[in-house]
Amino acid sequence: MLRYMIITVASFVFLQVGQQTFEVMVVYEEAIEIPLVDDDEDDEEDDSVEEQDHGHNQEQDTVKEEDDDEEDEANLQVPEISRSATATPLSHRNTVDGEQDEDYEDEEVKSSERARKHARADQSKAPPGKKVPLHLLEKRRLGRIKAAEEFAKKLKQIGIEKVENTTLPATGLFQPVLLINQKNYSSDYLKKDEQMFALRERKTLRNNTQASSIGNTPDIADLKNGTAEPADMTVAAEEDIDLSDANKTLVIHPGSRTIKVGLAKNEVPLVVPSCVAIPKSESSFNTSEIPITADQPSEFEELKATIQQSFKERMRYYKRKVPYNAREQVLTFNRASKPQFIEDKNDPDPKEWINRADRRYYGVEATRCSKENFTVRYPFTKGGSFNVSSPYYASLQDLMHDVISLLEYALSSDGLSITRAQYSQYKVVLVVPDLFEKTHVEMFIRTLLTEMQFQAVAIIQESLATCYGAGQSSSTCVVNIGTTHTTIACIDEGSVLENSLISLNYGGDDITRLFALLLMQSEFPYKNWDLNSSHGWLCAQELKEKYITFQDANVTVQLYNYIKRIPGQPLEQYEFKVFDEVMVAPLALFYPEIIAYLHSKQSQESGNAKLEEQLPASRDIFTSNLNDWRSLSQNECLNGELYCGSNQDERMLSKLLDLQTNIEELQNEDLLEPDRRKNYTPLEKAIIQSITNASISLDVAKMMSFYSNILVVGGGSEIPALDFVLTDRISIWRPRLLSVSSFANFFKKLAKKAKDIRTAAKSANPEDEDKSPQKIKEMIKEELEEYWEGAEAQNGNEHLLPVNVLPPPRDMDPAVLTWKGASVLAQIKLVEELYLTSTDWDIHGSRILQYKCLFAY
Repeated sequence: MLRYMIITVASFVFLQVGQQTFEVMVVYEEAIEIPLVDDDEDDEEDDSVEEQDHGHNQEQDTVKEEDDDEEDEANLQVPEISRSATATPLSHRNTVDGEQDEDYEDEEVKSSERARKHARADQSKAPPGKKVPLHLLEKRRLGRIKAAEEFAKKLKQIGIEKVENTTLPATGLFQPVLLINQKNYSSDYLKKDEQMFALRERKTLRNNTQASSIGNTPDIADLKNGTAEPADMTVAAEEDIDLSDANKTLVIHPGSRTIKVGLAKNEVPLVVPSCVAIPKSESSFNTSEIPITADQPSEFEELKATIQQSFKERMRYYKRKVPYNAREQVLTFNRASKPQFIEDKNDPDPKEWINRADRRYYGVEATRCSKENFTVRYPFTKGGSFNVSSPYYASLQDLMHDVISLLEYALSSDGLSITRAQYSQYKVVLVVPDLFEKTHVEMFIRTLLTEMQFQAVAIIQESLATCYGAGQSSSTCVVNIGTTHTTIACIDEGSVLENSLISLNYGGDDITRLFALLLMQSEFPYKNWDLNSSHGWLCAQELKEKYITFQDANVTVQLYNYIKRIPGQPLEQYEFKVFDEVMVAPLALFYPEIIAYLHSKQSQESGNAKLEEQLPASRDIFTSNLNDWRSLSQNECLNGELYCGSNQDERMLSKLLDLQTNIEELQNEDLLEPDRRKNYTPLEKAIIQSITNASISLDVAKMMSFYSNILVVGGGSEIPALDFVLTDRISIWRPRLLSVSSFANFFKKLAKKAKDIRTAAKSANPEDEDKSPQKIKEMIKEELEEYWEGAEAQNGNEHLLPVNVLPPPRDMDPAVLTWKGASVLAQIKLVEELYLTSTDWDIHGSRILQYKCLFAY
């Protein structure tokens, strides 16, 4: 026989709304027989019983089923019965007559017999009841489904219905919250701001800042009033400590000729010449520099004549009178000039020259070392990159030793007085070039964190720091005229536009060299002037800073004087005259061919293959291609593909429409070797190229904002009236089509039609896709003719985009404006998320820069 276990279920479904409770459905279920243990003997008995009952007729079975159904329905109609959790009656039923009592007693006897029969089953459970028919179970199942539907309707009416919908599209900044991972449900990982990757090291930085602030001395007034609290009671809470403390943050802006260092709280930085003088006994390099003389070949004279012709045309345009015999006046006076000897005590700016080669000298002292006994090395170039092309370095360690020693010299100067033991208390904000080289930036950060052991380091690009320093929040074109290089970059919404970056291979030193050469050709009284010597170069720098100008009214025959300083010789004061030299020399910014000629005739640093091998260019780990930033504007300048000077508007518009495609091709191009070509594009043409590419790739309507905010900074920009000349040059060379204010709407219309032509060609017939360029050219020609017809109908009264060159802020030196902007960043809350610690660098290496930079590294 089969053994059974009785399971009787009472299902109650209630709904509580407010203070009222509604009974949705009450379902009572009778006991269900569940087989537990098989017994062979019982199975045999069941089989014999089945054989005996097989002969019964079908009518008896039908009658029995009907009786059972009636009995079950009668039991279901019982109004209320108090039952226990196992559906067992808690009290005896009320009997109507004696027959019902007898039946009830018979049922109890049968139940006790069944319980004894199934004694081997669980004695704690009630014996199994009758078997429930299938149609009744189906009826109960349908009842439960109906009750669930009613319950769902009630929930929907109340408004607490739960809907799972994962098909909604992600819109905006906020994304759907993922399902809870029950495995980590009790953890607070990524549930608090402090768990963010960029903020994990903030706690360590705060603890260090807190420890350094414990020993702060209270104010004198508090001591007098007796209100000073103990140091351990005045420590700020962890979240109240300011990591952007200007007193403990250093700002470093390295340059090719000077390095600017200072605390973020300082008004101006400490400017230190970035040069190192080592005794020639320590150096095994013998490189000779070709001296510059007044005798120059005809090629130079032709380039010089081109600049002088431009100067005369400008003077004629502004109705400035040019003396016809000015050249003869200058030559005659300078030839007859005689020196006047001055005693050393009367020298307004005395120089202490260093001739004894007993040790190494740094900064200002290195500029006064005689090149006969010393070798002067410059560890930086191109706005802060390491000078790996210098022939004076034997290894990368030698170069980095100069960098560390130069920084230590600057930090220990009187303006800062920071010792090496105090480096761990300071954080550093480092200014890097716009077109930076990744390996150089990583080497610099590694040196600051591991070698010099600063607390943390953050980096910012030069042009973005310049906008911070000038307070520019709108779209701006930044022109930085440095000592050896000039950079152009467009800034929009706090980011440097990569394809607008241009680096030009000329700067302030080239103007100094050209100005000295022009003075030599005007019979300058300084005989045997050697620009390669320390004293000769300092004399040229002093003359350039005093006398060069773009002021038209000051360009005439002028009388000046200077003091000739040579180590070991008495001071000599000379008088001399100049004419157009003061303006022809800075005009080389717009005629850089003459600078390129001078570079070719000098012993330029051809490179240091050994050093470049030790610090190679950054490459992609999978493809071994160069992965430094690539600028479309820089590439076009090197290839001579400029918008200026192009009289074919159709060709220019076709190029502008394909600009996005050209950018993608440049970024995806496989470059295995860096481009070593020099960029000698004229300054005004490079600015137009940068602004045009930045506007077309971003939003053509921003072209007006870029032209209205041209910010010129850098030490080479300190030329009077440079902004007026630059404005004129841009207005002269900017193409007419790019100058009109209606160009933005015209180009948007043109771009839409070109897109429709390409889309129609692709969808209609693949063979027509090859014909789409020709259709676009025809469309450009038709639209351009219609556009110029409308412009001519205005009788030449078309509105032009204004060109505005911004001066630096009032009382602010343009040479330190970039440093000032970096100091502004060091004092805002954002810098906390940009700091790299030594722990970050040890764990993640250069990958950390992808998460803690204001720009895409």
